[in-house]
Amino acid sequence: MKRILSEKGNTLIVVLLMIVIFTVGGLSLMSTTFNGIKKTDARETQIQSMELAEKGIDYLSAFLETKAQSLAGLPAEDFEEELAAVLSQYEVSGADADFPSGSNLPSDEGVLKVKIYDRQKTSSDPEDLTQTMTLHSEATVDGKQKTLISTIKLGAKQVPEALNYAVGAYNPCKGVENCHSRSDDGNMFLHGGVAIKGDLYVENNLITKDKGIIGTDTRWVSSDLPSVEGENGKPARLILPGNLYKLTSDRNYSNHIKETDFSSSRYQSINKDNASSAFTSYHDVGKEYVPIVETRSPSFAPIDISGQKDEYFFTNNTSALTVKTVHDGNFNDNPNKDNIKRRYDTENVYVDTTNNIKMDGSFIFNRLSTRDYDKDRTVTITNRNDQWANLTFKEGAYLGGNVTIGNPSVNHYDKDRYDKFEIDGPIFVDGDLTIWGANVKFNSTIYVTGKTTIRFSRIQGIRDLNNIERSLVLFGKDDILIANNNVYGDTPNIIRGFFYSEDLMEIYGVGSNVEIQGGVFGRKIVLNATRGRVTVSSGDDDERGNGSYYFQSNQTQISPDKSRLRIIYNPELIKNPPEGLPTVKDLSVTKLNRNMQ
Repeated sequence: MKRILSEKGNTLIVVLLMIVIFTVGGLSLMSTTFNGIKKTDARETQIQSMELAEKGIDYLSAFLETKAQSLAGLPAEDFEEELAAVLSQYEVSGADADFPSGSNLPSDEGVLKVKIYDRQKTSSDPEDLTQTMTLHSEATVDGKQKTLISTIKLGAKQVPEALNYAVGAYNPCKGVENCHSRSDDGNMFLHGGVAIKGDLYVENNLITKDKGIIGTDTRWVSSDLPSVEGENGKPARLILPGNLYKLTSDRNYSNHIKETDFSSSRYQSINKDNASSAFTSYHDVGKEYVPIVETRSPSFAPIDISGQKDEYFFTNNTSALTVKTVHDGNFNDNPNKDNIKRRYDTENVYVDTTNNIKMDGSFIFNRLSTRDYDKDRTVTITNRNDQWANLTFKEGAYLGGNVTIGNPSVNHYDKDRYDKFEIDGPIFVDGDLTIWGANVKFNSTIYVTGKTTIRFSRIQGIRDLNNIERSLVLFGKDDILIANNNVYGDTPNIIRGFFYSEDLMEIYGVGSNVEIQGGVFGRKIVLNATRGRVTVSSGDDDERGNGSYYFQSNQTQISPDKSRLRIIYNPELIKNPPEGLPTVKDLSVTKLNRNMQ
């Protein structure tokens, strides 16, 4: 009985049971751990194989873009043959074809093989070199295989990259020899109710303010913060590698737009992930007025404005041309003017004079060139007739000196008396360009080595035989100022064009009322605007006065559609550009889609 009641044997059993339990649990834990390690290793291997497959596509894309550059200047008939030779190492007949020998890419992570197939042109036009193709990358890491297939488009950049944005600020010295960057390169200032429709590119800092400037450095006019609208109710893109700020004080305007350090209390730093406080809070059904911020930084091929001169300048000693020399720059003083005009239609005219040059009325030239740049020479293009004048340069013109288009002496507010022109053909202005007191319809690319001023003018596009409205594309090396156009007007003055500056771009829509259908791109962009009406006397609805101007009150409650400075991106500039755009020889690779298998 005592033995039965003894606990010594029970203790042994308990100990043995505990040993068994811990052993089983330990083995189970070890098994789970090992299985977890295996799964982690498998997932890591899958990730490594996916990343390696990505490297294969990136390699082929870079290979294509690099190798294709040497082919860009070839005639169309030679391009296909040379491209096929470049791709021969990787190109196969189709998706099921074996990887060609030599298609393995060096890799420490695993085995990486690539091939290219399904290459075809996108157009029947023999001069259009654009084509699509499929890039196929297969990566194997520790027995795990991943395949990535990407369709890409290889094509010539038809127009400079800058023309893809409604508004852009950039550093023009990137990749350019003997060009010195400045600390404020790529800054953009949007003051007041500026309304932009389309994507923005700001290489440095973007600064907004709920007031626009008028007259002097201290006359800030209350308005609203700017709006940036996308297409079809979707947000626009704001590409902003730099920082976003809001000016909260009425700082001296000239000092403000020269600022490079925005750390003072005058400026509020805005989180780019929540950019809404830098833009209008106005709400309209089906519209988005605050852009989505992206931080990527695309590359822009520099536009060699000065280098375009050789396309247009010639003398009476230019051996490649038959040249008619004119020694009097005043074309209108010639008694046989009408006969000469008819002859110019088919002739290359060289104006060999140091005197000022004047063209009043209609002229048609095959090509026109003056003497080389002379800072004391002026070229005046005017039309004192009430009828529209036609000025055509079939193959372009070089004008060496400061050029004025219009009539600066006309009453600035008498728009009916502006000189009326249709100007057709590319022009190189070696000096300053002033468009003042002019109503001009353009189908032109204009290069300007000096400053450009557009005031008290209207700029439209010439309609061609297919009723497509053409435009003005202007590339300037110096400042571009657009101001005092359609002052007090309730209906906006349409300026159909794209303006590009290697320096300051400054545009006013405070007293003015302007809608730019195209875009603007500059080294530094400064835009000023209000919304609603502007009058010379106070109205009955509590308009607020500022000097001789009265601005509509409650600006934050006025739609961006009523902004007095609207910039609307116009894709027609890409589809139907005017003659004379700079030749962009680069070929680009655009990724259309990707599919992981």
